[in-house]
Amino acid sequence: MKNQSTMLGKDFRNLFARIMRSDTKHSLTLKKTGKVQLIIFFLMVFSGIFVQTNAQNVTVNPGAGSYPDLASAFAAINAGTHTGDVTISIVANTTESITAVLNASGTGSASYNSVVITPSGARTILSSFNGNLIDLNGADNVTINGLNSNGNSLIITNISTGSSSTIRFIGDASNNTIQNTTILGSTTSNGVIYFATGTTTGNDGNNINNCTISAAGTNCPINCIYSLGSSASIDNSGNIINSNSISDFFSASALTCGISLSSFNSTWTISNNKFFQSAARTYTTANIHKIIDITSGDG
Repeated sequence: MKNQSTMLGKDFRNLFARIMRSDTKHSLTLKKTGKVQLIIFFLMVFSGIFVQTNAQNVTVNPGAGSYPDLASAFAAINAGTHTGDVTISIVANTTESITAVLNASGTGSASYNSVVITPSGARTILSSFNGNLIDLNGADNVTINGLNSNGNSLIITNISTGSSSTIRFIGDASNNTIQNTTILGSTTSNGVIYFATGTTTGNDGNNINNCTISAAGTNCPINCIYSLGSSASIDNSGNIINSNSISDFFSASALTCGISLSSFNSTWTISNNKFFQSAARTYTTANIHKIIDITSGDG
């Protein structure tokens, strides 16, 4: 759309220049009043093209910020542009070209009490690059709520394979909630939702509730949820996985899980989730397909 608008803008500029010099160089003749009217017309057209080309997809308050994607909105919060109780509204679909990283409040210029992300309408946040889509890097008190009422819904999808999680908790990201959201991925390492390493306490007290967690297209993820803490003293603990629909986790040549808790996890609550495959799956090597796999942990 941007390229089309740019080409259209060039065509209008060429025609506009032709009209402006028409009295001396071209056979086209216009009266003065007609030329003024055309000038006004072109200004209106150019204004429309400018607004269309620079339309913003994410709004942030307080501060009335407007950004093309979630990564830019997070960068503004990290820079201290928006502080206190921050709300992010996804008002149009976004295509992320880099990881949307939200740092902990108090890191650099970031200063917020909470961050709440909701859609306005049926919205999608999409990425296809090799990397995580959303990184909660030590961020606390973040809520992603897809709402799922009054026409409001949110799909967060990362179609890249490899080590490309859709949402990653890292660096002691704690007390965050993701609910009523569709989260899709195709990672062949870790998980669609990935609880990674901590620095001091671990990634603790997070809640994944009433979400759909599944494959992005035909490429199934190896795990839908995966957690691997740092150590026995810096483990991922107190996380809740409740009332989610978890499906289409599969690899023909590797062990696959709906939820995999590897080393250094404790006191998780996993309840009321539904696990299923939407199609028949065939292994090409001898492996085990698990719904929930807990390698080690307490509580």
